[in-house]
Parts: sequence; C-alpha cells; structure tokens
Amino acid sequence: MFMAIFGAAAVFCGVWALYFQLIVLKEKRITMERVENWIYSSNKQLSWSDALADKLDQTNWAKKLAPQLERASVRLRPAEYGVVLVAVGIGFAFFLYFGLGAHLVLSVGAGLSLTPFASKLFLKSRRNVYASKIDAQLSEACRLLSSAAQAGLSVPQGLEIVVKEMPTPIRGELGTVVQEIKLGRDLESALTDLLNRVSSRDLQVFVNALIIQRRVGGNLARVLSEMARTMEERKLIQQTIKAYTSQSRYTAYTLPLASLLVVFVMSKMVDGFELLFQNIFGYFVLMIFVTLQLLGIIIVRKISNIRV
Repeated sequence: MFMAIFGAAAVFCGVWALYFQLIVLKEKRITMERVENWIYSSNKQLSWSDALADKLDQTNWAKKLAPQLERASVRLRPAEYGVVLVAVGIGFAFFLYFGLGAHLVLSVGAGLSLTPFASKLFLKSRRNVYASKIDAQLSEACRLLSSAAQAGLSVPQGLEIVVKEMPTPIRGELGTVVQEIKLGRDLESALTDLLNRVSSRDLQVFVNALIIQRRVGGNLARVLSEMARTMEERKLIQQTIKAYTSQSRYTAYTLPLASLLVVFVMSKMVDGFELLFQNIFGYFVLMIFVTLQLLGIIIVRKISNIRV
C-alpha cells in the first residue's frame, strides 16, 4: 500500500517537475536564440527536438491551441504543452493500473479520455484567473484615463499613459491596442479584438464606454471616474462574498479527493477489490461514481457562484 502511494506521489511530482522544466528550457532556448541572432547573422541549425517541435507547431491542432495558450497566459509552445498532456495521461493511467489495480484497457482509456477534459478545465481556469487580474486593475486604469481626459488628451493618448503607468497584465493587453492604433488601425476594432482575447464583463463595460464616447461624445472623464468608483465597490462586495463562500468552494474540491482516497485505501485493504474494475458491472459503477462526483462539483460551484 505504501509503495503504491509513494509511486502515485512520485508520478504527480514528476509531472509537475516536467512542466516547470519545460518552462525553464523554453526561457533558456529563447535567451540562446537572441544571443545567437545578435552574434551570428547566419542561419543556425536546430536540434532534432526543436525541429520536431517546429513541425508539430505547424499542425492544425497546434494552430488552434496556440491562441488558447496565449489567452490562458501559459508560457509554453503547443508542442511542449502536448508533451505535458501526454505525461499527465500516462501518469493517470499508471495510477489506475498499478495503484487501483484497474484493467489495462480501462486505465489507458481513462487516461486518453480524461486528459483533454482536464486540459480544457485547466485552460479555462487560467483564463478566468488572467481576466480577474485585469478586472482588479481596471478601476485604476479608469482613473488614469479620466485624468488624461480632464487634461484634454485623446483616448489613444490616455491609453499610452495607462500602458506606461500600469503593471502587467493590463499593460500588455492595452499595449497591444496602442500598437495597433499606431499602425493605423481603428480604435473601435482594436478594442473589439481586446474583448475577443480577454473575456471579462468589467472589461466589456470599459470598452463599451470608450466606443460609445467615440461615437456620440459626452463627458468621458466623469463617466470613467464613476465607473472606477463602481468597480471598486463591486470588488469589495465580491471579496466579501468570496470569503463567505470559501468553505463551500473548497468542499467542492475536497470531497472528490477524499472519495478517491477512500477507494484507494479500500483497494489495498479489501481482498479482491480490484475485480470491481475488471468487469462490466464495475465499469458501470465507476461511471456512476465519476458522474455523481462531477455533478456534485458543478452544483456546489453554482450555489457558491454569486454574481454581483
């Protein structure tokens, strides 16, 4: 039993180590490429791994995944992210086969089917975190734009001030808008692309205010000042609600883990427990177990997700 727990922990730690190792290798590769481009003007030869990664990045799957990784603020190439997914799937199949004694076909099938689902949840979670960071900075951005409007500056000039004064991630997103405007793109289309990159209700209100002011005019400084005050009040209310509902949200994640721990302990204490995962009836019970666990997570999250 202890060897199985140790093996599962080793697989989990190995997956995370591989993820961070890929990030370090990517940063190192980017630094080396910049140094080589600065010193040498000739074409450099890529290693076989880089060449393979470049070919994988040209596939349709990688082209669709690249913008998702960018919006989720994951600093990995599609090929590198694919390697992490394969490692996670193998680790999960290893846990089912050696830890719970499940059938080999079931273990491999569960690893292949649940890994893409877990990837979607991970990317969605990262996008939500990224959007929440931008929402937390919008009130200050509105105040800077309001001050710029009171000083007689235009919206693009005010956005340049925001980019200079604000930290990331809003600096990067608004910096992209400023660069597009400098290259001749219309403000409205640049802001619309910003909404396509970052899904946020507060950001949508912010963009709509700028677009409406550009179309029909109005006291932009006063509108942005009131918007900043409203966003700060909503932020305080959301923090209060988050504090009151934190127990429910943590329960939604703790109960499935506790259930998996109980199943793992029973597989080691009860003789013949692994036979449950080697027949049709066991597969049916396992499917019901997973469905109820997911349903419980969704219900608890819906109850604790109070929108302001």
